[in-house]
Amino acid sequence: MSKSFAFVNSTHPCTELVLDMKKIEGYLDKAGYLRIEEVSQADLVVISTCAFDQHYEDDGVSLIELVKKNMKKGAKVMVAGCLSKINPDRFEEVCDFIPLAPREMEKIEEIIPSDVRLDSISANIVSIKEYESNSLFMTGIRLKKLFRALPLLEPPTWLDTVPMTDWFFVRAATGCAGVCSYCAIKRARGHVTSEPIELVVKQISEAVKDGYKEISLAGDDLGCYGSDMGSDLPTLLTEILKLPGDFLINVRFIEPTWLIRYLDKLMPIFETGRITSFCAPIQTGSQRLLDAMKRDYTVEDAVDAINTVVQKSKVRSISSNCMVGFPGETAEDFELSYDLLSSCDINMYQVLKYAGRPDTPSEKLDNKVSEELKDNRRNRFLTKMKLRKFVHVPEFIAEKWTTLRHGPLR
Repeated sequence: MSKSFAFVNSTHPCTELVLDMKKIEGYLDKAGYLRIEEVSQADLVVISTCAFDQHYEDDGVSLIELVKKNMKKGAKVMVAGCLSKINPDRFEEVCDFIPLAPREMEKIEEIIPSDVRLDSISANIVSIKEYESNSLFMTGIRLKKLFRALPLLEPPTWLDTVPMTDWFFVRAATGCAGVCSYCAIKRARGHVTSEPIELVVKQISEAVKDGYKEISLAGDDLGCYGSDMGSDLPTLLTEILKLPGDFLINVRFIEPTWLIRYLDKLMPIFETGRITSFCAPIQTGSQRLLDAMKRDYTVEDAVDAINTVVQKSKVRSISSNCMVGFPGETAEDFELSYDLLSSCDINMYQVLKYAGRPDTPSEKLDNKVSEELKDNRRNRFLTKMKLRKFVHVPEFIAEKWTTLRHGPLR
């Protein structure tokens, strides 16, 4: 009789974690395990966790507690994702389960023997199950499906980066080359490790032959692709575009540092119309805070590069992240970020509140911003963004409405 396993997915926003879980699922399937839904009946439970911020960390911990209450006696439990590396003390406090951090997933081979190796499993397709717990993603997926059913209506650009189940994902790299003062993800995902160009191209070639029309290049930061092996992102994209077939490419993340560095090489690629969208996390409009974040670029250069791509190439959209409440953020600093809504041609921002991660350099900074002020700034930014970017309300009216709802800038 086959042994069974169940997945418990947190409400994380991370495509990288989704692909990790699909890889684990593929391995367990090859090892003869049958996936079931009931945790209480499973011989093995795998929990996905994210500790990007306190909210997602708390969600992961609550799932661990839930599994502890409902798991089958004698069952094995593994905890995938970044929690065990980002906050190891809390992880050890709440459970003694087996950690499967992103760079240590091969440990599953020691615990669950199989005739195949984990690194032989390709994770390229996702399903609705991986996103069901995240209401924001599910809303975006439903909206994109609705627009697809209405062929006379063009989907709005702010939906471009919502992942879809008919995309073919190819992980081109893991980790990054950054040293951001607020981020602990690198502890789990490490310095950038790029997949060889020929392996990436081979996967895409096979996907296109199988009929896939949209390829999603996944990675924590595709901008630094190849920096560990003497190559770069423009070279990778050039080789991909040599493939025959009618397909498009979206790139999950290109950090502004690399967009600026490679802009001249990337523009001819972007002008082909084959690259649909990517995310360039600008984080703040304040150079003072950007320097404190240890982000290696200037706001002016980042805005110029993004605007150049949107205005002078055929890339359909660029999304971004903006952080509010970084330690020491003043009203003037926030206003500089808020002004990005007018000065930078970003189609959609994910607005994040600063959340201190254990032992990060930013946590040693003074002048922490109150949660109330973080909430006000985030809500204000989101309100105006939706008015300006989603429904294209004129600047004057959008600002007046935002001020009526949230009060003056503070």
